[in-house]
Amino acid sequence: MYSDIIALRAIRDYEDRPLASADLERILMAARSTGSSKNLQSWSWVVVQDAARRDRLAECGDFTIPVRNAPTVVCLVQEPGGYEFDTGRLAQNIMLAAAAIGVASCPITLHRDEMAAAMLGLPEDRRCRYAVTLGYPAPGAGPRRFGGRKPLDELTHNEVY
Repeated sequence: MYSDIIALRAIRDYEDRPLASADLERILMAARSTGSSKNLQSWSWVVVQDAARRDRLAECGDFTIPVRNAPTVVCLVQEPGGYEFDTGRLAQNIMLAAAAIGVASCPITLHRDEMAAAMLGLPEDRRCRYAVTLGYPAPGAGPRRFGGRKPLDELTHNEVY
């Protein structure tokens, strides 16, 4: 599991085939098991697979080409009383579960979350700011290179900053 976490990267290029329903179910079961503050589980999701709807969803963010390319997008809904931190935990569980079964993923920010909420038909007290794209990686697909990871000693502060 440790090596799965270390190796996890966002993949933005997918094969042109639908995600198997069994694979999607396994990923969503892992999502369902995500921990949350006070175990409130104040999140839900909307699965979007229709190409026209994915195109409309892509308009809700600025860097959303993966939304148009992926066969499946899981839109993460923050329920009333939910925390953005827990939504991030949910996204990470989805991505790790997907990677474990050979499905590629990419986290997406929907910068115009009010537009996303309307497009997804969310009640007024719900928010969708983030999504995760899912699909089988295209041949040769890999993460885009933005410079690797910072050294541990550059990130770690002991006792005080």
